[in-house]
Amino acid sequence: MHHLIRPSLALALALPSALAAAQTSPAVGDRGVAIADAPVPRPAGTPCVANLYTDVAFDDHGDATSRAAKPREWTYAPPAQCTGPWSKVVLEADFSVTAGRQYDRTVSLWLKGVNLFYGTTQEPSAKVSPHWHVERDVTDYAGLFRDGGHGQTILNNWIDATRAGVIHGSAKLVFYPTTTTSKAASPADLAIGLVGDNDGHPVDVQNGHETLSRTLTLPRNIERVVLDLIAQSQAVDEQWYMCIDDADMDPTREFSLGPPNAGDPLEQCPGGNFREVSVSIDGQPAGRAPVYPWTYTGGVDPNLWRPTTDIQTLNFTPYRVDLTPFAALLDDGKPHTVAVRVLGAHDFFSLAANLLAWRDHGRDVLTGKLTQNTLVAQQDGQPPQVQRHFKHGADGTLHGEVDTLQNGDYVIVGELQTSHGKVVTRVEQHSDFVNRQGFDHPSKDIYNQRIAMHTQVVDDVRTTTDAGTMQHTHHLEYPLLIDIHKQIHADGAFTADITMQQGYVSKRQHTENGHVSFWSTLDNHLVSHSNTDFNAGGTGITGSRGQHGEQSYRFSDSLGSCYARRVETRDQAVVAVASGEGCPSGG
Repeated sequence: MHHLIRPSLALALALPSALAAAQTSPAVGDRGVAIADAPVPRPAGTPCVANLYTDVAFDDHGDATSRAAKPREWTYAPPAQCTGPWSKVVLEADFSVTAGRQYDRTVSLWLKGVNLFYGTTQEPSAKVSPHWHVERDVTDYAGLFRDGGHGQTILNNWIDATRAGVIHGSAKLVFYPTTTTSKAASPADLAIGLVGDNDGHPVDVQNGHETLSRTLTLPRNIERVVLDLIAQSQAVDEQWYMCIDDADMDPTREFSLGPPNAGDPLEQCPGGNFREVSVSIDGQPAGRAPVYPWTYTGGVDPNLWRPTTDIQTLNFTPYRVDLTPFAALLDDGKPHTVAVRVLGAHDFFSLAANLLAWRDHGRDVLTGKLTQNTLVAQQDGQPPQVQRHFKHGADGTLHGEVDTLQNGDYVIVGELQTSHGKVVTRVEQHSDFVNRQGFDHPSKDIYNQRIAMHTQVVDDVRTTTDAGTMQHTHHLEYPLLIDIHKQIHADGAFTADITMQQGYVSKRQHTENGHVSFWSTLDNHLVSHSNTDFNAGGTGITGSRGQHGEQSYRFSDSLGSCYARRVETRDQAVVAVASGEGCPSGG
């Protein structure tokens, strides 16, 4: 790890070497949580800290399946020793869960109705009490921290006679002052949670029509506006990437690892397997976002995720939708409704979304217009194309393929008269989605299933002024591969050999008048395997063996920043850690 990046390029992940050494890294023998992810980069200077809460227990007694979590409330006060401006603000949180049995739980942090963090927890085992640390760069939200306010943490953990694992948590905000080398950040002037109250909480939507929405009236000089959103799959939709079109339910039913719609691993669920987030303003389509296929630590097979969780499981990355072309509309002084829904949702998704707005401090009222929006013609979204082929043998054998394909393109353009002249913002997105499911039943006792899913999205934002054009391109890929070999035993129980491969690839490029000024590449990949025994009907796991996995996280950028770490596990323990591979001087 070397070369501290300029604060203006906060997307880079370089760290001062002293701080990198201070970060907790996985070690051989670890059995709790061991992930390869990079910590949030920090600027120079001594930070100050505002503690939000310390060692709070989430231990309410009740129905373990209840979703009526009791929030843990806290009060935020700005750090008196450094009141800002700040060069960077980082949220840090630490969690632990006692050994025993407990579900994976969803956790979210909220301040003044704005979501600051969203993730899930690690499931414990009989003898292992996991603990883990998460971080999120919240510099864009720094305006929210200038004044104190009410906050709360929602962690839906319930204790009963079977699942007695207690979760503890602590959280703080870390503020970095400005220095000669760390300039003041330019956070949003407004951060507004769409949930629409002063507490904040996830909002559940049961189908593709229900929305998370808020009607608000903004100042009349907004010149940039974005929406940070999270769409978390739950219940029947939890493993939505394994769902299948209703027409294909019957011939594929026996491939499931659990009884249909019972909430068990690899349940068979209807409704197809395409999900996408749709954003609208006053009912007019305003943007789209892919859904990342997060797998929680109880998902598919818990043995896959000890001690390395799936990608982002403990710390979701929000997706940012640029709504700047609509700034002129939002600047008219009238109330406007911003809404989010999940196309294809099928019981159910939980949503969180924050609107961030930057003001033109040189003019009180801005005017302009929306000049193009090709999404209007796609208001309800086009249904994905489903291609299927099943070949049934006379002896009961089966070979089947079900492919779900979807792609989309849109362009939205708006112009604005500002204190620094006319600004034209053009937002373009191209997306490709494919989910290929293969089913092979070659003999009475064997069921093999393979799912290969790949989502690609390119977001391109061009801003043109009298000084020229700045272009920001973000290329994302979400590869996912699942291989399941299921063998039925004489008593109806079965063994499943399961391999999952997951990826998150993020490539960014900034250009100024056609010349590249910055680029970065993040490549996060994970593979995990387990051979697991299920009881008859798939209602429970009775044994597991052969667990092994590897996560590889690599980042580099045009400033010379480089981070690389690889964590290898076997039999639910870390067996190898390698850092700096491929980086100059070993990272």
